[in-house]
Amino acid sequence: MSNLQSQSSESEHNEVERKKSNLAFAFFCMEKDRAKDMEVFYAFCRLMDDIADEETQPLEDRRKELQAWKTEIEKIYAGSKNLTPLAKEMADVIARRNIPQQYIQDIIDGCLTDTYAPTFETFEQIRKYCYGVASAVGLVSIYIFGFKNERTKLFAEALGYALQFTNILRDIVDDIVSHNRVYIPAEELNAFGVQREDLRNPSQNPNCKKLFKFLYFRAKHFFNKARRLIAEEDRKSLTPAFIMWAIYEKILDSLKEKNFNITATPLKISKSKKIRLALKAIRNAKRKHPQNTFYGKASVVGAGIAGITLATRLALEGFDVEVFEARSDIGGRICKIKAYNTQLDNAVHAAMGCYENFFNSIKLLGNNPNDYFEKVSGMDFIYTDKSVVPIKYPSKSNFIANVFSALSYTKLKNFASPKNLALLLSIKLGLTPHKNETALEFLNRKNIPQDVINTFWEPFCISALNTSIDNADAVLMTSTIKKSILKGFENAILYLPKRPMQDAFEIFKTYLKGVGAKISFSDSVKSINVKDNKVISIETNKSGTVEVENLFFAINANTLKTILPQSCSYVKKLTNIKQANITNIYFTSAQEIIANNYACLIGSPLHWIFNHTEKLPKPTNEYLYSVTISDTYLAKNKTDTKQFLKEELSKHFDNVEISDVLPTNFMWATISADVNTEKSRPKIKEITQEFSNVYAVGDWLQTELPCTMESAAKSAFEIEL
Repeated sequence: MSNLQSQSSESEHNEVERKKSNLAFAFFCMEKDRAKDMEVFYAFCRLMDDIADEETQPLEDRRKELQAWKTEIEKIYAGSKNLTPLAKEMADVIARRNIPQQYIQDIIDGCLTDTYAPTFETFEQIRKYCYGVASAVGLVSIYIFGFKNERTKLFAEALGYALQFTNILRDIVDDIVSHNRVYIPAEELNAFGVQREDLRNPSQNPNCKKLFKFLYFRAKHFFNKARRLIAEEDRKSLTPAFIMWAIYEKILDSLKEKNFNITATPLKISKSKKIRLALKAIRNAKRKHPQNTFYGKASVVGAGIAGITLATRLALEGFDVEVFEARSDIGGRICKIKAYNTQLDNAVHAAMGCYENFFNSIKLLGNNPNDYFEKVSGMDFIYTDKSVVPIKYPSKSNFIANVFSALSYTKLKNFASPKNLALLLSIKLGLTPHKNETALEFLNRKNIPQDVINTFWEPFCISALNTSIDNADAVLMTSTIKKSILKGFENAILYLPKRPMQDAFEIFKTYLKGVGAKISFSDSVKSINVKDNKVISIETNKSGTVEVENLFFAINANTLKTILPQSCSYVKKLTNIKQANITNIYFTSAQEIIANNYACLIGSPLHWIFNHTEKLPKPTNEYLYSVTISDTYLAKNKTDTKQFLKEELSKHFDNVEISDVLPTNFMWATISADVNTEKSRPKIKEITQEFSNVYAVGDWLQTELPCTMESAAKSAFEIEL
């Protein structure tokens, strides 16, 4: 065969492709002349694709033919009349629609890539390929459809990526089985623990589904990006694009509905369903929609839980995300440390069953929270007389115990007193304490016995609010217990990390990089530059001056107030937020101190003791524990800490011997839940009133929750995107 198909075979191909295209009906809603031009252009694209995929021909021959077509396109733009039949038709379309040559050449280059049996290493490489075979096609198409707004070019590029990444996911097994091709960058396969050959039979490697969830996320990112970029004055002319969009997004969502059980037979949509989707898309194109002005670049400052959750949401919703993190890795106040020949959390980051938003932030990254947290069956209350009161959390099978889960604590002295039970019932039914009342004032006003305050209310308050009961805000304490212990079922159960919690969010970096986002580590923001109540740029210690469009702060209040102009009212409010500290002490012992997961130490400054022995490498002759001291800063050296720990533990346990200690103080680990601080917590949208394009998320904002991992995640989910 010559470098170009013979004119007769090419013409025949042209006619056949126009008739058999399963997307041909997407053109029926167009004006006849535009529909005819689209048929010509589609036949050209189909031919380029078929040349690249003609596996009966040597790769070199396919390259020569595609190169010949590049020359043929150059001849069109040079005004040559010596063209093949299809090229002549393309020349008419190009002249009539004023189509730039570069887009058409990019399409051929994309097809050429397939003739080199490509292996993709990075997202940028696969993005470039998808641009040629899909986005460039969309860019040519809008010239044929007709458009007025330059933003429609960005729309076409984004939609092209969305369609092609959907194709890649749908055909992922067929591509390797039938063509030995893999359109997934090696860095992404490695990140998910998937080998190239695993894709031939994904059911054999559970990590394949995690990879597929990520690929779904990527395609959704580009669909949502396209959705935000629709220019209203071009909506009607883009109807054919909306039809193709509807079909492909349905394919994508169907893959998710089938739990990503992808086989060598690609999922297809029936013709009748395509017609229904097309008709719906046509109706939607005719309706008036408000112009979307919330799109483009989203700059997120901070990569703790709030920042990770928000940045992931922004990426999924189609924003071009960039993250600035002052530390060298993600996690913020949550990180892992190497100690005792194992990986540990820097402190015990426990969760409760009511942490719905926090667990959803893990799910947002395609992870299962059960892989990182284990449900605790119960806890022990240990007194200074060394007596132990075991409390078992209710099981799912016991409905009554679940609904009235607080009754699990009736073994505690005086817990079942009429006044305490009446108070718990009143709170469950909606009782609210007085404003500006401390938790202790509230309990005393309700005549709650002191021993139940000491054994139940104080431990709950210090653990959930990280604030002593005599300072904690009563409204916050009662709303917290209502959403956890009093709500029952899973809400009241504690979950402890099986391994460093940072691991649950590690894939965040792959998710963001996989949609073209950027993360700049060890890059702190120092100040902002404001013009007309809008932040136009930020000043960072590494990246310098960075222009911003939408700015999201996901950092603690104490740091934020040093970045914002000191004259703004928001800073004055942040100044009233009191910071709180936490001390965590890991220690080893040659003896077993507790056998269960954790225990509450009543009457001790050591509020909680946790058992981490299972995390030690085996075999081992030692036991590993940690204690948490909330709302404090333990200013002691290692020797004094060891002595202090031994003295306090000996009040609750016999013959305590400590081999080694690893104390860690976390200054500003959280904010105080005292009355004044609670009044000063800003509302989530409050900063936008002062800076129109600035948003803030974090556990220190008003979420109707104490300052916890759950409130951090909740704040990120409450930003309207």
